[in-house]
Amino acid sequence: MKRKHLIILILAISLTSALYAQQSDPALARVLYEFTHINDTLQPDKPHKEEMVLYIGQHASLYGSNTGEQINQQIQKQLEDPSFDGNLTITGSGRTTQESYYAKPGTQAFKQLSRVAGETYLVDEDYPAIDWHVADETKEIGGYTAQKATGRFKGREYTAWFTTEVPFQAGPWKLQGLPGLILEATDSRQEVVFRYAGFETLEESEAAVLLPDNAIPTTQKALDKLVEAYRKNPQAAHSARSQGTATAGGGGGPLTVRVGASGGNPMTSIDPSRIKSVNVKKDNTQISPVENNPLELEDNR
Repeated sequence: MKRKHLIILILAISLTSALYAQQSDPALARVLYEFTHINDTLQPDKPHKEEMVLYIGQHASLYGSNTGEQINQQIQKQLEDPSFDGNLTITGSGRTTQESYYAKPGTQAFKQLSRVAGETYLVDEDYPAIDWHVADETKEIGGYTAQKATGRFKGREYTAWFTTEVPFQAGPWKLQGLPGLILEATDSRQEVVFRYAGFETLEESEAAVLLPDNAIPTTQKALDKLVEAYRKNPQAAHSARSQGTATAGGGGGPLTVRVGASGGNPMTSIDPSRIKSVNVKKDNTQISPVENNPLELEDNR
């Protein structure tokens, strides 16, 4: 691999460390979810699966893909191996969720951040209003007692399980408004699943819940048009950006990452001379490319 391409890869992985070194709203905890979405109803055996992460601060939360952290962990493991020969191998599914969601209950602020052609776009949304019905039924999830709640949102009937045994009121994606932390949620057709995969508290120096300063404000309608244009001709979109004809913006993604000594981002101290090549491999995950079953459906009720 050419050194130029290698440096670009390193910057792409580590850039958010510099962007989120601020500590205006330190992340107090993070929750991991195994997300499954049957995006193609004709091929339910090839769903989109991905590990997602929810960072929770004192005032806000931020939910999105955990792919960046997984890549960091792969690199760290290889760099620490005494037998490392300079050839990095990164394995992934080849598909990463490009949307993140920022929720601030105190001000009823809810924002979607989307990555398109290397830019981050910001869309203001209405704060999710879900009429939850809390039941007496409970079960254990990850060592926590979770209580059942049901509610309808964006054309789907959801069953959520939340716990009050941790001092947070938040949830994955747009599932908000319960008096506790949502550990698990599924829709009635088992087409959308958020499965609990871990919880940990964080030191204040590790991460922060912030919006990127360089996000480009836009509307959902304009963003949809941009995404469609990118899907039809991604090369043209990247070319326009590199030539400076795209709207100015930044390269950093919206999610926070660990910073400081306790976080241990391997890319901040890497010596590029140690790396001879980077091999990107696709794992055995099969995801249907067809999108006929979006997360949000038309609600005819």
